[in-house]
Amino acid sequence: MTPTDESPLPTGDDPPAPRGIFVTVQASVEPRAFGQPSDGGGSRETPLEQLALAHRDAREPAAPAEDLLRTEIDRLLLRTFSPEDCATLADIQRLGDEGVAVAMTGRQDGAASRFLRANRAVEDSGLGPQARALAESLLWAQEAESETRAGRFEWAAELMEAAFDRDLAAEDAGLELFLAHRIRLAHARLRLDQARGRLGEALLIGAGLLQYLERPGEPPCASLRPAWRCGWRDHRGVIDAGLAADLHRQIAEDQVALLAALETKDVREAALELRRFSPEQPSQIAHWTRFQIARLDSDEVSRKEAARAVLTGGPRPSAPLCSSVAAAVLA
Repeated sequence: MTPTDESPLPTGDDPPAPRGIFVTVQASVEPRAFGQPSDGGGSRETPLEQLALAHRDAREPAAPAEDLLRTEIDRLLLRTFSPEDCATLADIQRLGDEGVAVAMTGRQDGAASRFLRANRAVEDSGLGPQARALAESLLWAQEAESETRAGRFEWAAELMEAAFDRDLAAEDAGLELFLAHRIRLAHARLRLDQARGRLGEALLIGAGLLQYLERPGEPPCASLRPAWRCGWRDHRGVIDAGLAADLHRQIAEDQVALLAALETKDVREAALELRRFSPEQPSQIAHWTRFQIARLDSDEVSRKEAARAVLTGGPRPSAPLCSSVAAAVLA
């Protein structure tokens, strides 16, 4: 592609929550320090603190040694294309991997030269239209990561949107797994906004994606720019539970870090940005967001209610949100 300017899981057993989930109620309850008995004696921890202790150090099972999505895509390609086409696709991906690896060392010129070679390899590959489109999607996603690291944000966004369009075409042709690749592209967009300092935008993207992974009937359209709102549908039967949980974990880790960065910058802005997320159904990310708003507003009653909702559900669909709430309760 030629650079141009950018145009502007399983769920816990929580009871249904009323609409207006993020409306908080001011309370006159005085906060009690961790370990201080509430009745002058007895246990040193409240039931909520006991829950928090159980989940504070929650960890995922050992992270898979392989990229689960990459592995699933490779299997799909092997079932779909000829051995010759698969070998060509693998060679192009290898060049992209080299480009990303070089970009991570800060050698942006070296990364750019490798992606130039990779794009030329696509042009000279002789792949059929469908295989070539997939080669472009996978390669451009890698190149966008490199360009984000280099600070060339407009071009990175162009690459992501072009890859997104290729994925939609692949899904229409029956390769439905590329829906998961679009989730990864949207996650890459989150990181691009984070690199640009647009922390509120990134936080909203993350919340929408986490809600979608846990509640497949709620597509993340409201969290995304117009060009990214097409084609979202119920992902059950397309993305298996293990892959969905892994994608959820990766995004949740960024969500916790994003809020911490935004809160350091401006607590009031952090609370305002969190309120932009309006889920239809209860979920781990919905309860986590409600907890964070109540915490920032010093609303002790709502904070405890939301903390209990997160901690009762435990580390499902993944651990980072639950662990962060546990740590906040015990702080």
